[in-house]
Amino acid sequence: MPITRVRWILCLSLFPFLFACGQKDEGKQQAERTKIEEAVKQAVTKELKMYEGAKAGLEKVEKEAQEKREKEKEVK
Repeated sequence: MPITRVRWILCLSLFPFLFACGQKDEGKQQAERTKIEEAVKQAVTKELKMYEGAKAGLEKVEKEAQEKREKEKEVK
């Protein structure tokens, strides 16, 4: 699911590029492009960190569940 969000963010971030095509001022266009690239980079980084955190949490829960099952087997 986080990957889908990242794709949407990237797609939506391309819209300003389409509108910037008609501009004559290269400096203004470059500044907008830089802003957009930075925003996309931050969004992707944030999504990646959230994904990695969720993955680590899931691995921890799975490990705890496995340990619990092993302890239950030892008791029986």
